[in-house]
Amino acid sequence: MRLVLIRHGQSGNNVIWEQTGSSVGRHPDTPLTDRGHDQARRLAAAIADGALPWRIDAIYTSLMTRAVQTAAPIANALDLPLHPLDIFETSGPFEEDAESGDRSPYPGASRSELLALSERLQLADDVDEQGWWRGEVELLDAVLDRAKAAIAAVRERHPADATLALVTHGHFTQYLLMAFLRIERIGGWITIDNTAVTLLEEDPRWPDSPNAVRINSTPHLSDAERTT
Repeated sequence: MRLVLIRHGQSGNNVIWEQTGSSVGRHPDTPLTDRGHDQARRLAAAIADGALPWRIDAIYTSLMTRAVQTAAPIANALDLPLHPLDIFETSGPFEEDAESGDRSPYPGASRSELLALSERLQLADDVDEQGWWRGEVELLDAVLDRAKAAIAAVRERHPADATLALVTHGHFTQYLLMAFLRIERIGGWITIDNTAVTLLEEDPRWPDSPNAVRINSTPHLSDAERTT
């Protein structure tokens, strides 16, 4: 199995963090900025033009708005459906009280809102006009298990030689890397830029040696166009 991990393009919350160093004023399901949309379009064109060493067989996406907005042009460029997967950002969608910092669950975009972002989405019946998220605010102790479950799910659905794109988030990418490489604890942070591509591979000849082929690659962007 080969995984192409793709972080979403620049979002409104990314800009707030970059400018203020805090989350005050964040949106619980922030969309892409104009720059983020441009990054996503550039990535889609680069993938369609053969920038990756592998051909993508299927695309999975987080249902957070910024991820679907990033996945949509890629799916259009490759003429593939978009499959939802629980690869949303750590903690899940949440609202945050500006004064106390307390977090409460947010249901996410509605079915009609999601399909307006991409008609290629293959939504389950339980994604309705009330949103897609029914859980509580996720505890960090549960995140690695979710990453492991996501990888196990796509492994079960596809042949061993499939290449699967996962459109996800910067923090959750850390856990997907840990899950794929069988790392239970990591002491630092791996920088993942907006729309960066990370390539992971399992070679059946060496089943116990999963490989991170490429991390945080942005061949579709100049240095000036890269954002975090």
